[in-house]
Amino acid sequence: MISINQVRNTVLFFLEKENRGYIKPQAFNEYANMAQLDIFENLFFDYNTWVNRQNRRLTGSEYADIPKNLQEIIDTFSEYTTEANFIYDIALGYWSYTGNDHYRDENISLVNSQGKKVDIELVNKAEINMLVNSNMNAPTLTYPCYTKIAAYYKIYPTIPVGYKPELFFIRKPKAPKWTFIEISGNPIYNASASDLQDFEIPQSLYPKLVNKILLYCGINLGEREIIEVTNNEEMKKEQQQKQI
Repeated sequence: MISINQVRNTVLFFLEKENRGYIKPQAFNEYANMAQLDIFENLFFDYNTWVNRQNRRLTGSEYADIPKNLQEIIDTFSEYTTEANFIYDIALGYWSYTGNDHYRDENISLVNSQGKKVDIELVNKAEINMLVNSNMNAPTLTYPCYTKIAAYYKIYPTIPVGYKPELFFIRKPKAPKWTFIEISGNPIYNASASDLQDFEIPQSLYPKLVNKILLYCGINLGEREIIEVTNNEEMKKEQQQKQI
């Protein structure tokens, strides 16, 4: 995770350096959320690009295995639903996830009372009626299927007592929030606030994150410059601490 206070301090440093004024906490939090979501969504495009390169043998291995590294980042946002947040609407006959952090589906499984799972196959809506009415290939508890209708899941056959569906999905990162208290009209960082939220993307994306926020503020810098300034500021802090 990346400290939101560290990012804000860096952003304020560049705003002052470029004589671009000041950014209010509310605006910073909005920009921070947009920047994190933008970087998060690009992880999937980057992963696809690097997998294609890997298939052409244009990537390395071990620490240089970029597709693997990107997959590990994405996997930190993977979640399984529970019986409390993946519920059944009897009237509609649909299953739905009640959370507000869903980004994309990965898989749905049918789980029995012993915890054993079978995959529920996704079927195109245009084909589901033919499959359900088939005398030979109708869905069973051994070979279930589902179709997606908007944000709902229609599962076949109807799931009996003793079984439950489990959605494996990728969630969106939590919205970052720089929390503060006002002292003499100035916002002061409050690290003990209950609603404080740091960035969930890894530290390796720090320069990209700062650069995105600065772009929203109207400043276009290279990531290299951000890294250099950040490193210089860290060295200054270390030297000051040694002198104390």
